[in-house]
Amino acid sequence: MVKNALRGIAADLRALGGSAPLRAAYEASKRTGFHAVLFRAETRRHHPAAPVALTNLLPLGDEARQRCLDDAGRVLHDGLRVFGGRVTTGVSTPWCTDPLTGRQWPAGEPWWRIDIRSEARLSDVKHIWEAARHRDLVVLSRAARFDPDGPWQDGLNGLLRSWCDECPPEQGVNWYSSLELALRAIAWNQILTLVGERLPQDVASAMDRLLLASARHLMVELPYTVSSMRNNHMLGDALGLILLSRMYPTAPRARWWARTGERMFATQQRRHFGPDGRMIEDSVSYHRFVLEMLTVRMLLGGAPSSVRRDLRAASLHLARLGVFDGDVPQYGDWDEGRVLASSGDPLDVSGSTALGLALCGERLPARWYAEFDELAWYAPAPDTTADGVTWSLPARSSATTSGGIAVVDRGPWRVWFKVDGGASHGHADLTSVWITHNGRWLIADPGTGTYNGPLEVRNGLRTSAAHPVRRPDGQDQLVPHRAFRWLHAGRGHLGPPLDLPDRTILFGWHDAYERGERPVRVGRAVVVADEYVAIVEFADPQAAVGSWSLTVPLHPDVAVRNDTLVAGESKLHLFGLDGHEAVRGRSAPFAGWHSRTYGRWEPATWITAESRDDTVVWGLGTVAGPRPEPDALDGLGFEVTWSGSGASLAVTHLASGTVHHVRAPR
Repeated sequence: MVKNALRGIAADLRALGGSAPLRAAYEASKRTGFHAVLFRAETRRHHPAAPVALTNLLPLGDEARQRCLDDAGRVLHDGLRVFGGRVTTGVSTPWCTDPLTGRQWPAGEPWWRIDIRSEARLSDVKHIWEAARHRDLVVLSRAARFDPDGPWQDGLNGLLRSWCDECPPEQGVNWYSSLELALRAIAWNQILTLVGERLPQDVASAMDRLLLASARHLMVELPYTVSSMRNNHMLGDALGLILLSRMYPTAPRARWWARTGERMFATQQRRHFGPDGRMIEDSVSYHRFVLEMLTVRMLLGGAPSSVRRDLRAASLHLARLGVFDGDVPQYGDWDEGRVLASSGDPLDVSGSTALGLALCGERLPARWYAEFDELAWYAPAPDTTADGVTWSLPARSSATTSGGIAVVDRGPWRVWFKVDGGASHGHADLTSVWITHNGRWLIADPGTGTYNGPLEVRNGLRTSAAHPVRRPDGQDQLVPHRAFRWLHAGRGHLGPPLDLPDRTILFGWHDAYERGERPVRVGRAVVVADEYVAIVEFADPQAAVGSWSLTVPLHPDVAVRNDTLVAGESKLHLFGLDGHEAVRGRSAPFAGWHSRTYGRWEPATWITAESRDDTVVWGLGTVAGPRPEPDALDGLGFEVTWSGSGASLAVTHLASGTVHHVRAPR
């Protein structure tokens, strides 16, 4: 017990690094009541807003207009959109109403006295925060702008007035997180741009007061942000300060807000992005979230050239993963985080990607402006000659790589091979393989479930036991610590695709198990042919592993009948996992679930298998010739050479003796 506690403290200190004393001082301020002095709520004089035009006043196209009207109607009649559903919070119940329980968070209590983290908390706070980001109020503002005779303006006025009355500065759970204040400021700026002149004077004045209080809060909260939130939170908080400095240029500290925001944004941007477009948070949801932050920084004007560079790289990364061709795996944490307002599918990431490309100068198909709200409301008007324009990535083979992930399209298969990653909002999923067949998911990422809900659910969906990766002696790649941290780290190394006339072969390995008494490096080759997908598992033979475990999480729509997977009309043979078991919807221990969006999970079949062999072959489909062996498959032989500098896969054509090498250096 004491040993685990000490390990936990050590993990916290490693994560905080040199910022640990600053975080300790901040926590002491909360506990001693000094926060009441720091977070004073008053604003001494009124400064009217000068909103910055981030949004188009009218959409580009009738399709977006109709989507907006339909969505605005649902807001007024069904409630605000929160994680795939509609809630009454703010619409017909107070803004402090928890969408999950229907109970109310403390409304008149200073935010730092409200428990959002312990087991005694009221609920998962993300649900009420999602409603309070006010993107749906932007939708109402859009509808009121182009349909002034509709019910939209009155509905918007009522929602804003009740918010300002019920959520005074520094009171209640909706003032707890600086990021939430920054995102709400971005939404309110758009509301003021669209219908500011039509808002009642008392509402407009109250909004100014709360926005100025938000700027002050963001500045006072900096010790926590810089010590503990060196991720999307720092970018979002910085973006809020930059925006508020533009909205209130006459405020005495506006220049200080701007300088601080720009410095924070640049510092975190350098830390956050890789040259290939990947981000440190290793999550497709958070990738979209931060991409939209870059978009807002571009729309604000005066952005450094590095913002455009990273926006382009981040957009191209998602395009290479295939977002314009259909669904992509929801790897890493997924919580529908958005900065921009959209009436489209909240699970879609292609609209944000298209907008990023448009802001970087790409000519896009005219139909995209009709399909994607992000383009219709935030992009400049397209070139009138773009009707015949098509957009695609540069010509490539059947495989492409981006940010430690390889994607293969061959025959009816689409396969993602995720070799590298990061711990921040990432899961323990190095060398995961996800597969679709004729557009239907077979092996799918199991999703996120929750952050603040039951820990067995949180860990049950983010650890290695939930992902299609091999585990030596039941180990986890990273080992979870609390709701967001990990006790260990791991890096993966992906070699270039080997594109043969009849097959595409991928190879990668990771070092996440190079710890403890029996360290081992784990590698994997993925072979994609028209008739099958095969996975060849390797391990450094110097290791002494007792047994290997493997989970293959299937999509909820896939049924398992003996050794056959059934997805719609497709029936595919599962080979190489003799004696496997199927788990579906098990509560204790938590296994056999799939989470399509945050806060929800449904039963799905997980195939589990055990083996004592370091090298095995398994997969889906039909392999010609003899039964696959550990070192041979469909006329090819496989051998991995391990060294201190990495690993190399030799692929030998057994009939001709031709050898191909795929090197994945450390």
